[in-house]
Amino acid sequence: MKLDVYLTPGEVTPADTAERTVVIIDVLRATASIVEAIGSGAKTIYPVTSIEEALRLANNLGRDEVLLCGERKCLPIEGFDLGNSPAEFTSERVAGKTLVMSTTNGTTAMSLAAGASRVLVAAPSNLSAVVDELVRSGTDPVLICSGREKHFGLEDAVFAGTVAARLMEARSGDWEPNDGALAVLALAERFELDEALFASTVAGRAIAAAGLGEDLAFCAQVDRHTVVPVLHDRQITPAPPGSTAPSER
Repeated sequence: MKLDVYLTPGEVTPADTAERTVVIIDVLRATASIVEAIGSGAKTIYPVTSIEEALRLANNLGRDEVLLCGERKCLPIEGFDLGNSPAEFTSERVAGKTLVMSTTNGTTAMSLAAGASRVLVAAPSNLSAVVDELVRSGTDPVLICSGREKHFGLEDAVFAGTVAARLMEARSGDWEPNDGALAVLALAERFELDEALFASTVAGRAIAAAGLGEDLAFCAQVDRHTVVPVLHDRQITPAPPGSTAPSER
């Protein structure tokens, strides 16, 4: 069984994700916000790479029916309805709504998985649900760490290592981890996945400096939700309960 982890999006080629189940990780904060939005009842989320694309898509879908969400340099984008703080994505704000989201790192990483058979969105808030889904589906996953502005992010790597360790424990067998997987497994043994870790990282310090330090504690919460957001046909929606994907070889 293969287990591949890429520590930055720049390492990923189309061949690396072709016909594989890909797990996108950006714990500070895009995937945390996506899990929160889907867990709070958002109808669907369109992840896009640029502000211009977000505005164009929102206009095409009908601006009155869409919430624009996202950030640049940690801060909400001017004119958007929501930023990228997961606590903003309450059921009162997003239930039944269509969201268009653009972030610096996470939504960009999603664009790398076009040839994947399946794309899951993971954060501490749905850790167990994602691991359970990977176990049920019997896939050989590819974990992509979004990092920060094309650079390595410790918070994503430690979370990837936590996912990998739990998956390998739950699915015993002859695993073949790549070097990235070996690295994140070692990091997960060294560091606790908690607010203190997040606050010590470059991304965490930038978020705190922007006056959004409360996001770090929110993003560190484990298993707030049982949803598994799935990206398909440019849209993120919740995976049906107990869903599976064909085994990959």
